[in-house]
Amino acid sequence: MSKADFFQQNSSIDSAGPMILLYNFAQDHRREAILQYLSHSGISTRVVQTPEFLHSLGYLFGIPGFEPCPLFNLSHNFQEEMIVMKGFSHPQLNAFLQFFHENHLKPIDLKAMLTPITINWNSIQLHNELQKEHEALKR
Repeated sequence: MSKADFFQQNSSIDSAGPMILLYNFAQDHRREAILQYLSHSGISTRVVQTPEFLHSLGYLFGIPGFEPCPLFNLSHNFQEEMIVMKGFSHPQLNAFLQFFHENHLKPIDLKAMLTPITINWNSIQLHNELQKEHEALKR
């Protein structure tokens, strides 16, 4: 990737305001509280379903230039909750994390910010990397 491509992708990541991808959240009070918080904070939300796990994160966030994966997801899956955030400012990120603490909600172990590297990854790739990092931190 050229330097110009890198900066072009970086500006695409931050455009269109903050957005979050949610994976594998149970239909419960906690999920509703999270969705309500995000809505009131002006943060767009997309709940990603298993058939979409092979699409790139760039595509899932609706970033121009990213196409859907032509493969149908028959076997790649994970059950853990995961979130991917795009375009969050530091105060927005801190407030979102504080929201869990203030409301005594179980934190989300697998979380990431979209980067110029991960924008090209699919959900399975990101999950596998986050899972490795999470396991390493638990040791």
